[in-house]
Amino acid sequence: MTDHQLTMYKIKSDLMDLWAEDTALQSYERWFEVLKPILKNHFCIVEADFFVYVNNVFMPLRGHKAVYKRENVITFDALKTGEEVNRASLISQVREKGYDYTDDFLLFQNLNSEPLGLLILKSTVEWGAFSASPYSYELEKVVCHLIDRVRKIVFLMKEEKSSRHLFGVTELFNSTMQSNVILDGVVSAISRTFPTSDVGLLLSHDQKVVTHNYKLIDYINERPSTMNTFLSGEMTNEVMSDLSCKLINAPIKGRQGVYGVLQIKAPVDFVFSSTQKNFVGRVVNAAGSALEKAILHDQSHRVIEDLQLVNETSRKLNSNMKFGEMTEFLKRQLQKAFRPTEIAFVFYDEKDSYDISQLSTDFFGTESGKKYIGFASKHLRSGKEALFNANFSSIMNESNCYDSIIAIPIMNQEILTGFVVLLHKEQYFFSFDSFKLMQSLIGHSSLALANSVLRDQLQDLVDKDHLTKLYTRSYVDNIIEKSIADDEMGVFILLDVDDFKHVNDTYGHVAGDDVLKQIASSILSEVSSKGIAARWGGEEIAIFLPLTEFQEGALFAERLVQLIPTTTEPSVTVSIGMHNWTSKGYSTYKELFQKTDKALYTAKNNGKNQAVIHKETRLAFF
Repeated sequence: MTDHQLTMYKIKSDLMDLWAEDTALQSYERWFEVLKPILKNHFCIVEADFFVYVNNVFMPLRGHKAVYKRENVITFDALKTGEEVNRASLISQVREKGYDYTDDFLLFQNLNSEPLGLLILKSTVEWGAFSASPYSYELEKVVCHLIDRVRKIVFLMKEEKSSRHLFGVTELFNSTMQSNVILDGVVSAISRTFPTSDVGLLLSHDQKVVTHNYKLIDYINERPSTMNTFLSGEMTNEVMSDLSCKLINAPIKGRQGVYGVLQIKAPVDFVFSSTQKNFVGRVVNAAGSALEKAILHDQSHRVIEDLQLVNETSRKLNSNMKFGEMTEFLKRQLQKAFRPTEIAFVFYDEKDSYDISQLSTDFFGTESGKKYIGFASKHLRSGKEALFNANFSSIMNESNCYDSIIAIPIMNQEILTGFVVLLHKEQYFFSFDSFKLMQSLIGHSSLALANSVLRDQLQDLVDKDHLTKLYTRSYVDNIIEKSIADDEMGVFILLDVDDFKHVNDTYGHVAGDDVLKQIASSILSEVSSKGIAARWGGEEIAIFLPLTEFQEGALFAERLVQLIPTTTEPSVTVSIGMHNWTSKGYSTYKELFQKTDKALYTAKNNGKNQAVIHKETRLAFF
């Protein structure tokens, strides 16, 4: 047995011991730590390094796990000349990477001539003699076989680790119905796998409710590769020369669509291995399925809540509510459901002019706010359907513009009677589901609002005199009785048109009716919100001023005596009787009327065109 043959025998024995030691084969680093003493013992080799073949390049074993830092990698294909490796060129390239000691190497390849690894070393006399012998080829074969086994074991261990990681992530996904937890889990899992890369999420606008940590997809300005992934549901990658990095896009998709795109920003020369691609694909697919379930779960709850909202609103609006109460309730419901920054209720009158409800937010009282109302009115009056825009600033061309707008028409028998406007500063704040829900709410409310208007109109027919639009006597009776019971003071006035029969006989009954309407209009202007006026019968009119002192009531009565002759055509005068009451000097409604009527009778008999105030001891003339 020759010396080289004996050396080979001992090396095989040492490698067999290494083969039997499982821990030595669990990583490339551990394997090379055991191999180096063998090289030193048999060939006196002190300086040596090993490169593992990964992603079409030789990666230095020391720190090879940092696969993103590829400064020291050595290419292989460029050094091949036919089937032979250019030894001088390869050694030169290795030295350029900082391994100045290198003067020899061993290239390990499998049976298909595919690279497995590269051993570089500083040659010794012992090594030079051995490498020149036929046994050097046998050494290559033995080490190749060992490297191949190590590679398979490392691959299986990585697969096992990846599977455990994937199992943990999937377990997290299946344990929750919270979209944010799922999305955070995706980013966390991928970030641990690619620790030196930036990992982010882009979500579709349908997922706006869960975007507090993530961005929404900009459908207009997004990168083509990202949009391709979102639309096709396929993984893509792109070299972003402007940012000096490589962008990897992975779709988060379920059975019903793509919900977002996971983005990994890696160095330009990063090679995305099939194992890594498979892991990312499995993670995002699991996330897509879990996210879809969470979204469907949220949607089912939201649909139930929406139905409850519509049902509650419809039931409340169909109760016996006045128009103002109904509008105020609807405002509360819309604010609770959609959280707008601004809200407006707009109604059209008989002349087709719009009136902005006082329940609208203050913004719509400004010139800027009126522009939004004008735009919405023009849009809806042109016969178009509801207005829904998530980038409204591009239309308004104003700074500090409200980007999101919804304007829903209020219809009554296919006639536009008004509309409701919601505004928000944020783009895409209102989702399409919110838009459809608001349409449903306003649709259900339109009939109730129309019925409320009709009910108020019908009530006016009952409570008000058709000719003068003053309240009827029966309506005022209840108000006066309640005021006497609850308030501290008040004034009651009876007004009679002087010589009204002469007006009818001279000018006709139509002229007489016009005079009554003119008098009623003057009284309503004077009374305003201070009290209430009613047609008492014929040409008599009653005025009740609650919480009004005696002196103020007397001045009011005298002002009417002076005013009415100047506002009627033909001009007429009036006689007025007045009486006041206080809680200290308790008076019944019957007594109040009798004393006021007595004062009016005195004014008529005392020459007319005057006001008489009844007091307990005497009658005062004005």
